[in-house]
Amino acid sequence: MNWLIAQEMCGFPDRLHPVSELILNYYLSDTIGMPTFLRYFSLPNSDYIPLARCFVDMLTGVLPPI
Repeated sequence: MNWLIAQEMCGFPDRLHPVSELILNYYLSDTIGMPTFLRYFSLPNSDYIPLARCFVDMLTGVLPPI
């Protein structure tokens, strides 16, 4: 899935915390892997924990059970 569509479907805020945005950019450029992204993306804002999981699930095609 396209990462822009995944961001839209997961409900990313218009502005991310700058550190989270940096981690997201590292993840999208394959500088860091998924476990590192999931660990560090939400450090500045714990509300980003489900957002990170949704984003990774969308990109990897793994959808949670309904």
